[in-house]
Amino acid sequence: MAKWIPAWRYVPIDFHQELGVLENITQKSVFRNNIGGTQLRVRFNNLYSDRPMVISHAAVAVHNRVNGRVTPRVPITYRGSSRICLEANSRPDSDPVSLTVTPEDDILLYLYFGEKTVLRSACTSYTGIGWQSFHQTGDYAETDALGFTVKEQLVPGLAHDPYPLHFAAGVCDISVLADDDVQLIALFGDSITHMSFFMDPLLERLCACSPGKYAIMNAGISGNRLQKSHPVMPGFPGEGHQFGIAGKDRFDADVYDGATPDIVFLMEGVNDCSHSLCFREPTVPTAEDIFDALRDVTDRAKRRGSRVYLGTIAPFGSFGDPWREQAEALRQDYNRLIRNSHIADGIADMDAALRDPDDVHRMQEGFHLGDGVHPNWLGGERMADVLMKTLQ
Repeated sequence: MAKWIPAWRYVPIDFHQELGVLENITQKSVFRNNIGGTQLRVRFNNLYSDRPMVISHAAVAVHNRVNGRVTPRVPITYRGSSRICLEANSRPDSDPVSLTVTPEDDILLYLYFGEKTVLRSACTSYTGIGWQSFHQTGDYAETDALGFTVKEQLVPGLAHDPYPLHFAAGVCDISVLADDDVQLIALFGDSITHMSFFMDPLLERLCACSPGKYAIMNAGISGNRLQKSHPVMPGFPGEGHQFGIAGKDRFDADVYDGATPDIVFLMEGVNDCSHSLCFREPTVPTAEDIFDALRDVTDRAKRRGSRVYLGTIAPFGSFGDPWREQAEALRQDYNRLIRNSHIADGIADMDAALRDPDDVHRMQEGFHLGDGVHPNWLGGERMADVLMKTLQ
């Protein structure tokens, strides 16, 4: 029996500000895919906006990674209309599209924003391996000679991010009507999950060794905390809203909306250990407080029938900051609770995999982006290997 499975899904971020304006812009997105089916549907995204969004028209195609074949574009409709009108604060599914997709096919999505569209939410990624989006001036349906755009000018609200990123407007999910034996893996966490430096090598490994058998969805939000919602930061872009509500409060909506993952990997807590201290909040959680939130989320996932695996928290830098020692003690205590627990089906010890063997309080040099906290591609490959072994 077939079921709808996300071939690609990210969490739409609430930036709590205007990111930019799209007008006469074609967005072409390329999504790495590992599952097959004969129908496809798109989940559009206009969350966190107080006004409608119009996508003048949309289409989808597939590109075979082996032979280079690209299929003709197939139009996408919503409620029978090719002009897609999204209500304010909504993320509806398109009508199903008849299109054969194989595990060798990347999915190509074309959205044309002809009318002026104020953007307040988008999905973002940092590696550019698992998916990419390109934005050009002009209508893809009328010409291939689309104009060049400068991302920082198109969406200045994203220019403050210290790391280069890709953004996708108007979409947050592409699902395939796939065989029932396909396994869906949900990755839930903070920036280390969101940035995709370990998700993308994991997907590459699954594409190579298990074509057609696994799909991965990313439910990470940079800056997110498990136990508390975002800190209030006046003067910061979006005042901190882009860090999201508490992970324990968003978990069900971001992981179980329209699909039930067979496997959930939970790795969150680095911001719980540090944010209350660095932003000088009146209360600082204990390791037990953070672990209680993790236990709650784990129990909910298991009640829904998912197998659950936990990740320990790797070192997070911040050397020289006055709060660093207290935050590091929290991390060590939290990891100890995770390692000694029996609440999940397994533990991927990312702390042991990434820490410097000569200094357990630091991430190994060459494994991070230069900030001591976010794994780079090499660190992500190490994490993907650890998770693959844990899931076996």
